[in-house]
Amino acid sequence: MVILNLFRESRPWITIEDIATSLEISAPSAYRYASELTQAGLLSRTSGRYRLGPKIIELEYLIRSYDPIIQAAHSLMYGLAELTECDVLLCNVYDQTVVNVFHVPGKHPVHLTYTKGLPMPLFRGSQAHVILAHMERRKLKRIYDAAVADPALADDVGKIGSDWTAFSKELKRIRSCGYYISRGELDQEVTGIAAPVLDEKKEIVGSLVLSLNTKAPPAISEEMLIGMVMQSANEITKRIEQTAAEPATPLS
Repeated sequence: MVILNLFRESRPWITIEDIATSLEISAPSAYRYASELTQAGLLSRTSGRYRLGPKIIELEYLIRSYDPIIQAAHSLMYGLAELTECDVLLCNVYDQTVVNVFHVPGKHPVHLTYTKGLPMPLFRGSQAHVILAHMERRKLKRIYDAAVADPALADDVGKIGSDWTAFSKELKRIRSCGYYISRGELDQEVTGIAAPVLDEKKEIVGSLVLSLNTKAPPAISEEMLIGMVMQSANEITKRIEQTAAEPATPLS
């Protein structure tokens, strides 16, 4: 996993030296690890360098085609984007990692830093606020304690709280509202409206997000946009509940 984490937008290739330095191991050990990942299809070797392998492409296809949350949200997201003319994103949470996994651009797409597949800040943005607000309290306390020095907890942009009491109180407020609006927290001049997506056990699995240009909002009122996002997120949750015991079929 450490080796795969070496890949970045600015680093599509890695070398044995990169692996050895990152893991603080010898070159022969780095070569052995790289060979094992290549045999598993997770890496591909070309001219002495390594790139991501074919297994990654296969897994991405399986997620895109069979992921139950994406399946439940797919058609609703296209409908919401058409009605609002805004960008619509589905954000999933994997333990403590928040990632946009599906994106439907609106009629007037906005510039987003955190596009599909890029891990997002845990304490900024409408996606993260809604997800944190619906986490189990003990897990939330562990996350808070581990990140207590994170300036995003108490800065002026997307402020959640400077201590545990303020932090938990703010998240309780968001949970009670059923949505969260961020204004310029991730990208300037971008407003995000997010509502939670739950699974059949009522546990948070992600959020549905409407992104719009703050200076050129759609003709629909913000109050109506909030209602549409919440209604769509609730419908996704219902679909997840209904299909939890059913075999998955690929998206067309």
